[in-house]
Amino acid sequence: MSTTQYSLKESSIPKLLLTYAGPAVLGLLINALYNIVDRIFVAQYIGAQGIAAVTLSFPISLFQFGFILLFGSGTGVLISKYLGESRPEKAEKALGTMMAGLLITLVLFTSAGLLFYKPLLHAFGAQGELLKLSGEYLQLIIFGFPLSFFIALEFTCRAEGNPRLPAVLILISSLINLTLDLVFMKYFHMGIRGAALATIIAQSVNAIFLLRYYFSGKSLIQIDWKNIRIQKNMILSIFSLGLAPFIMDVASSIQNIIANNLLLQSGGTFAVTAMGIIFSVNIFFLMTALGTGDGMQPIVSFNYGAKRPDRSYKTLLYSVGLVSLTGFLGLIVLEQFPNLIIGIFIDKNQNIIHITQIALRIFALSIPFYMVQIVATRYFQALHKKKIAVFFAILRPVLLFIPIVYILNGAFGLNGIWSSFVVSDSLAVLITLYFIRKY
Repeated sequence: MSTTQYSLKESSIPKLLLTYAGPAVLGLLINALYNIVDRIFVAQYIGAQGIAAVTLSFPISLFQFGFILLFGSGTGVLISKYLGESRPEKAEKALGTMMAGLLITLVLFTSAGLLFYKPLLHAFGAQGELLKLSGEYLQLIIFGFPLSFFIALEFTCRAEGNPRLPAVLILISSLINLTLDLVFMKYFHMGIRGAALATIIAQSVNAIFLLRYYFSGKSLIQIDWKNIRIQKNMILSIFSLGLAPFIMDVASSIQNIIANNLLLQSGGTFAVTAMGIIFSVNIFFLMTALGTGDGMQPIVSFNYGAKRPDRSYKTLLYSVGLVSLTGFLGLIVLEQFPNLIIGIFIDKNQNIIHITQIALRIFALSIPFYMVQIVATRYFQALHKKKIAVFFAILRPVLLFIPIVYILNGAFGLNGIWSSFVVSDSLAVLITLYFIRKY
């Protein structure tokens, strides 16, 4: 048994969470920071319409990230389970199958994106100058897809016991993004295209280093050229395990599209700009939940494979406690200092400041609820409870949010849209806690 395998089976759960979830959360928080600074640059050098344009383009990026989750998260869970069962050769076949699937998907996705990005943006509600700006931004983002898909290797790194490398690479790519934002937008006056170009260069650097790690022979699980092919049983296992986070991400994309459309109807560009600011702030909490869930999964999956369910359950309890505490602290900060936070993005347009202040205070109430729900979804995915994980993935953003947002928007207008996040997330976490107790 390797040192990594012994650690996963015998070390204390808090220590393991610090080892695995710590770098994952830190890396994603750094990623969140550069996303926020990215939008600050857009706000300062382009204005409110720039933030609205990036916000309208966001569902496409979410949809792409859904496929990264489908392959990366599904393969990561499978690798952890195989290592727990002491079957490294199966883990290498899973990695090879993932690489083949990524190559096929990135060709199809990039081609479709370049052909249909404008009609999609128009369907999302973009018109006139907003359509032009969002189109310029999204076109360049799509050109970066062929490399950015390989960020899926971050999940397999964590699964094989190397959680530090993804965190370091996210830090490097974040610094690159921030530096290029300043150069392209302030000095080269490239506008929103500069923001997009900085993003795709940073993501590409991350992906290139991940590929280098695996092809240099330094990884525990090797990429063997003969394994880079679609193996039917393996790809089905990857899809079934990665389906929950994929559906959650795609469902969030649908949720954003519907919310943006209703916001344009009820409050215009200013309301979408407010949502963009909320997304920028919220990304800190989202990444904390995702990082905790992603870091938790190798521990849960390994001990599931090693027949230690008690350790898997303890990992869930510590993870839920961590995100709950973070969520409530965030709620207090956002309720007490909304103007200070909004002023980082917009400090002159009083209409946007007023709309965002109300929206942020309402939306903040949902943060602790959805953070717990994300971690629970990752837990059932790691335990191979696929049907429950898929149900959780669509519960909050689709089954609950869509009917609730239309009802509350009709009854209360713009404030009803903000409140729909709170209502759907609180109901979702109650249902989630019931399933946790049951299983």
